[in-house]
Amino acid sequence: MTGRRLAAATLATCLLLAVSGCPVDGEPAPEPSESAAPAPPALPTDASTDLPAYGGPPDEVPASVGPVTRVQAAVDLTPATPGLFTRVVSAVATPDGAYAVLSPADRDVAQSLVTVRGDAITATMPLPRVDDVWGMHLLTDGSVLVAGRLGEGGHGLRIVDPASGAVRTTVVVAGEDGAVSAVGRSALVDGATTAYLFVSVEGDEQTREVLAAVDVASGRVVAERDLGTDVAAASRYPVGRQLAGLVARPEGGATLVFDASPTEVAEDRIPTVLTYDADLRPVGEPVRVTDLAEGAETQSVAGAADGTVFLLVVVREGAWVLGVPDGGGAGPLLAQLEDRVYGYALAVEPAQVWAVLPAPTGALAVDLTTGETRGPLPVGCAPRLDVRNVYPAPGGALMIGECDTPRADTQLLWFLSP
Repeated sequence: MTGRRLAAATLATCLLLAVSGCPVDGEPAPEPSESAAPAPPALPTDASTDLPAYGGPPDEVPASVGPVTRVQAAVDLTPATPGLFTRVVSAVATPDGAYAVLSPADRDVAQSLVTVRGDAITATMPLPRVDDVWGMHLLTDGSVLVAGRLGEGGHGLRIVDPASGAVRTTVVVAGEDGAVSAVGRSALVDGATTAYLFVSVEGDEQTREVLAAVDVASGRVVAERDLGTDVAAASRYPVGRQLAGLVARPEGGATLVFDASPTEVAEDRIPTVLTYDADLRPVGEPVRVTDLAEGAETQSVAGAADGTVFLLVVVREGAWVLGVPDGGGAGPLLAQLEDRVYGYALAVEPAQVWAVLPAPTGALAVDLTTGETRGPLPVGCAPRLDVRNVYPAPGGALMIGECDTPRADTQLLWFLSP
């Protein structure tokens, strides 16, 4: 019985091999079918060191104001929305103060645009909701541009006139049925008339990623580019949640920063830069800011007036601050930090000497020319501080967050100065 079962099994195996095209009786295996899909070409994984590297602050920038060393003013935003629990989600500095967006916990209630002058709230007006605010920008006429996911399901911009209360909305990417999530960033050069918006919308079957240029005066989309092919030249996966930042270029156009995955292992990433001109045509090839073996992932991005892009990336041994000049490539390490947690926000002064980032007790200043750190600068919050973001401001930096002083969950805006 055992011998018959073995013989039957051997016969069945031979028949299976013959049907499947495997060699029988010593015959060679046939060539693979020509219809089989070819393996995708390998993507580069080395740093882009064949382009000009960042060489430090350019000659024409203003003089440095120095590191932030004091809190010039701390503004409690809670009185702006009496009877409502709101959180400060974004802000932008002005020559004499700031604007901030407060978002209620109740998503059916409008947000508020708060005007701060000096150390006081001077005005509050309702703002139709912009969920997941992706950026705020001050326009030349004094209006405020707020970008993000709009309440009616699209993605775009709201331009608010704080003087009259008028709000104008531009939907750049319409809402889509079956959308799972959406992320984006906006960018605008000071004094410019064109804003840039990147949107990544993940659907049930595919992810759509678009870069658009919008004329802020008319709200008209003047250029739009699908980035699917551009991203695929650097990554096996869409940008999606690996989006790090968008920086406007001085002569028009924008630079997109994300962590690309050039191999099939999604977690193996490289901080990568895609640059576009004013017509949203690619400028050069994707720039890899680090090598794959360095294991870097971008935490925050800051732009400079000359188009330089500063990245704070986490690595195994801490965090690095790196600089990529407009149209340039990977370059030297500007600063090395031991902390891997508080690098999620970064602001750089116009002189490109000092940067500011969050710290457990307030803010930390970093010299981008020497790697030196100053601080941290405490802001007087105990027992808990939650810094949400840091922005550049005239003569210093602007910081927003949540503080347990003078009461729990106090929404605060800090003006930091040298």
